[in-house]
Amino acid sequence: MRHALVAGEVLGGASARTVLAGFGLNSSWQLGKPSVDDSIDRIGEPVVCAVDGTVTQIACGREHSAMVVRRHDGIRRVLVCGNNAYGQLGLAAERSGGDHGLPRHGINELTALSDVLGGGEEPVKVQCGLDHTVVLTSRGRVFAMGWGDDGQLGTGLQTSSKRPVLVAGLEGTPIADISSTTDFTLALAVDGRLFYWGNAEYGQCMVGRKIDRVLARMNVSFGGGRIKAVAAGGCHSLLLTEAGQVYACGYGALGLGPDKLAALEPTLIGGLDGVEAILASTDRCLAIDNERRVYSWGLGNSAGRLGNGSAAANVFSPEALSIDPALVSPSMTALGNDIAIMVS
Repeated sequence: MRHALVAGEVLGGASARTVLAGFGLNSSWQLGKPSVDDSIDRIGEPVVCAVDGTVTQIACGREHSAMVVRRHDGIRRVLVCGNNAYGQLGLAAERSGGDHGLPRHGINELTALSDVLGGGEEPVKVQCGLDHTVVLTSRGRVFAMGWGDDGQLGTGLQTSSKRPVLVAGLEGTPIADISSTTDFTLALAVDGRLFYWGNAEYGQCMVGRKIDRVLARMNVSFGGGRIKAVAAGGCHSLLLTEAGQVYACGYGALGLGPDKLAALEPTLIGGLDGVEAILASTDRCLAIDNERRVYSWGLGNSAGRLGNGSAAANVFSPEALSIDPALVSPSMTALGNDIAIMVS
């Protein structure tokens, strides 16, 4: 995730169009369209484009992007762009982009999703893993597409798919939220149950042991209270309870201090209370509390990506950032591999 897309001004009233600004790598057109100089992978200036309707949510993967857009008729749809080498865009076309040699695409509608949705069912959230995409619908169903060798698609098979496929084993269990950034997915059910599928080699599956890959959804038991939110990182998982406490599991800078780099079960992170939102990326995390204070921790701070103004290479426990709480909105905060974005 070395690129970012930001939805900006909505133009046109009833015939609204949303302006998108993209930053970072664009070798696969993951910013929505080719750069002015298509021979340059990393873009120093924003790539600007517009889409019909109002963008309500965006997700970015390794070299692809997806977004939920509310059309002029009020119906939501999913738009995708970028690399489609493993079918993560769900598009029929194998290759685009001329001589570059990549199966890359500008912004397209994921029309194949309409083939699997029921009457009145709409997409409400998308998540991008490294090379797969997950879609949550208004009926609480979950579909996935793209690379599936580690069980990323939750079908029970080690196969990829160029079309959205229904995650198996969730029939009769409506899902309220999903999170995926690398090679696994967390799904929180309406009734509070937690499900997991995908890569679990670092024990981030929260069941007390390491599992190479979880091909079909697995029920995760949790005794720390009702879960409010989930966040999937690279080698770790975060849980937020309704009591405002945060739990971590997996491997890396988990927020548990320099002497606790691995946990096979959800472990309470000290020093965090009244938390309202959690975010995780490949190897770092953010938490926002009820006073809009932002806490950061993780690995690889050489470029200052942890935001704490420190030269420390790694931050093993949550540290409060010097950000005016008046500028912080949990719903308008995003975390990527090398960038965090807050829109006030």
